Amino acid sequence: MKPITEEKFESILKFLEEKKIDVLMITDYENSRNVNLQYLSGHPTDATILINSSGESILIPWDVSLAEKHSEVDEIINPANFSFNIFLAMKELFENRWKKSSITVGVHSMTTYGFIVKMKAIIPGIKYFEEPIQIKQVFDKVRATKTEFEIKKLLKAAQIGTRTIRDIQDFCINTPDGTEKDLSFIVRKKIADYGGDDVAFEPLVANSSRAHEIHQYPFASDQRFGLPGLALIDFGVKYQGYNSDITVPISFGKLSDEQNKMRELAIKSYEAAIEIIDIDVPLWKIHDTAEQMLKKGSYSMPYSLGHGLGLTVHDSPSISRKPTDEYSKKHWKEETIQDGMVFAIEPGAYKQGLGGQRLENDFLIRNGKVEIITNSEPLNF
Repeated sequence: MKPITEEKFESILKFLEEKKIDVLMITDYENSRNVNLQYLSGHPTDATILINSSGESILIPWDVSLAEKHSEVDEIINPANFSFNIFLAMKELFENRWKKSSITVGVHSMTTYGFIVKMKAIIPGIKYFEEPIQIKQVFDKVRATKTEFEIKKLLKAAQIGTRTIRDIQDFCINTPDGTEKDLSFIVRKKIADYGGDDVAFEPLVANSSRAHEIHQYPFASDQRFGLPGLALIDFGVKYQGYNSDITVPISFGKLSDEQNKMRELAIKSYEAAIEIIDIDVPLWKIHDTAEQMLKKGSYSMPYSLGHGLGLTVHDSPSISRKPTDEYSKKHWKEETIQDGMVFAIEPGAYKQGLGGQRLENDFLIRNGKVEIITNSEPLNF
């Protein structure tokens, strides 16, 4: 089943008409993933979808049998009929089926430059809509709110994530000499045991010597996890293509005054942010509220406060500060909280030598109300 609704599909067609785009092209391959392929067609991976301004949808997949099983499109073209060259398949479609000597193609900003150049070389007459960021914005807008079909999957991903927190707590209590890698392995196993398809991303497991980093590398080390100080684990669950995202802040042993301050700031900034979440509240104000709370304590947050959840872990909307550079300001539009949004909030305080604390939960806006759908909270040992 494709996630997009008919109403949202019509809004995309309206955009194509307004911008005089003949064909929308979305590509998803190993070197450049784009889940909008799945959003438009239901087909999970490795294909090109073409949608003309009349709404006809054509899929050119790498695996035809997979496409026949999952996709909902008007037609599937087998690339084997064109020597496995999708550009020749598109050339036939443009020139002989749609009979256009000149055609304007709209591509998503994630389409690789090499793909665009090769397509133009093989198909004379191709022109590209020169504002791919506008196409990305169209998809950001339609995907910022989720349908009931999507919400059910997101709630299940959140439920499995919350259940896994208990296992993280048990590990901290019962495996005092366990390593970061040990905890990462347990999280993976429990997610599978509870019905998840996979982790949403590589779990970030950091003891007090590494928790000051925003994204740890390696994601988990051979070091003991339960070192004294401030630690955290950031993980998510993938369930039928949809993702949750949770960070659990953890402390071991007696903390210094500064570490207690960091822990308190992370919690206070989180509480201040969720306090103002409501229908029609601008997203940048939520970010600003948390950031100002951290700044009062002389800490900064070098990332966006939150992000949407869906077919990707970082889906739309983005709960971030207002842009300051001219290019970004040109394309920026104020977004507000709306029914159907599902997103994560994750403020934190970090300092090398002291560790880091980040509290992250997932939220659903439904029927005008805010629902917290995961249950992470600070753990102390």
